[in-house]
Amino acid sequence: EDDDEVEDDEDEDMPKKTGESAKEAKHLDSLTDAIDEDKTTSSKVDAKEVQAKLDEFNKRKEEADRKRAEREKQLAQERIKKEDLDLMCSELPLCERDVLERLLRVHRGDLKEALRSAVRTFPTNSA
Repeated sequence: EDDDEVEDDEDEDMPKKTGESAKEAKHLDSLTDAIDEDKTTSSKVDAKEVQAKLDEFNKRKEEADRKRAEREKQLAQERIKKEDLDLMCSELPLCERDVLERLLRVHRGDLKEALRSAVRTFPTNSA
């Protein structure tokens, strides 16, 4: 109940708008009303257009996924030496083994190039 009394007191403290200030307040209200109406009319969305964009996005994503899977399949066929992978793991202990294995496969088993690449940019799973 005390909160209600405080709110009533605040309303009483506000001076009543008269003359010029009342006119300005009315004008301000009319401006904001027009903007609100514009927002509601311009927010209509064409469902067919949205669906077309979504289909295009999904098509691109499927194509990218297909290419990524094809690339991973090619990398899996690449021959690497277990000793090279073990050496990379011992030299780069902060890197995960599977990430280093992929890096070695990307460089077609070339240990020197794989190590150079790992030193230049820290290898992660996001490749």
